[in-house]
Amino acid sequence: MWVTGPTAADRRGAAYALAERLLAEQHRVEVLDRLNGHDTNPERIGLMAEVLARNGIVAIVPCAEEGVPTVRERHAASGTRYVEVCASVQPECAETAEAVHGLLTGRG
Repeated sequence: MWVTGPTAADRRGAAYALAERLLAEQHRVEVLDRLNGHDTNPERIGLMAEVLARNGIVAIVPCAEEGVPTVRERHAASGTRYVEVCASVQPECAETAEAVHGLLTGRG
């Protein structure tokens, strides 16, 4: 899951809130956050996320939008599930935590 948005605070906050919620439900989750020592290259992060997802782990990547189209195409080509949401208080980014949670757990 790629969490985009206008500010790093919005992206990181949404990523960790979602991870906490999924962990509470016993899902396997990894947040690939560059501020926690993960790579900063979107394509390499995308590869890590793809490998994790193929192994049943929800990979959450708080990131800016550069590099996202390449990652989206790679996931599609390999048949790996890919979800992208925009985390912001802006009207154009209206996804809620509940909607995103539903997408990931199949309850939406």
